[in-house]
Amino acid sequence: MTGIVISAFSSLVALGALIVSFLAHRHQVARGVALDVRERALEAREKEAERRERRMQASMIEIRHSSNGSPLHEGWVTHRLEILNPSNQPITDLSATYNGEAVADVSGSLNSGSTRVFPLPPPESGIPAYMVLQYVTVFFTDAAGMRWRRDGAGGLWRGVLMPDSEWRWTDREEPVITPSMANDLPVAHRGGSTHQTAAAETPRQRRALLLWVAALVAVLALLAVLLLS
Repeated sequence: MTGIVISAFSSLVALGALIVSFLAHRHQVARGVALDVRERALEAREKEAERRERRMQASMIEIRHSSNGSPLHEGWVTHRLEILNPSNQPITDLSATYNGEAVADVSGSLNSGSTRVFPLPPPESGIPAYMVLQYVTVFFTDAAGMRWRRDGAGGLWRGVLMPDSEWRWTDREEPVITPSMANDLPVAHRGGSTHQTAAAETPRQRRALLLWVAALVAVLALLAVLLLS
């Protein structure tokens, strides 16, 4: 009888040790996966920060359209393109197109904190003034030497100079949101915080399970000692 109890006790201890070892291994694997995910997320955030920094000045360039009627000729309207540079660095190599055609007067550079105004050709019949910017595209080079294309809706395209001296434009990028604009955005969905809480609770659950298994093994060992005595 004593031999059977000792064998059962040894088996229970071995089983408990196996369970603890298995749970510890799972914990290490899960921790390694979590570290990999965290590193990838950090790398993605760093790349996004670099992209944001790269298009920061280009995002600040503004283009506007204005029009004024002539006091001398009824129905005669003058259209103008305004390019603003509120950044602290100049932009160079200005050019623009209207409805796919080059606007000859748009050229030169634009100093920091300044505005330049250029005449625009009259829009086609039936195009209202508020839609004129939809047909305007402005090209410029920022202080870092990157070539950009910006449309009337604010979209940005970065230029890549090809070996044949032609510009290839990357995918459309949204302008960087400034802190003042971010204050007007709606509050982010709270689902992210719930996910973080759940992720934080998972290691606690694993530790609780390990403690429970250890306590069970200790109780079984105590029972075996009592039976043997």
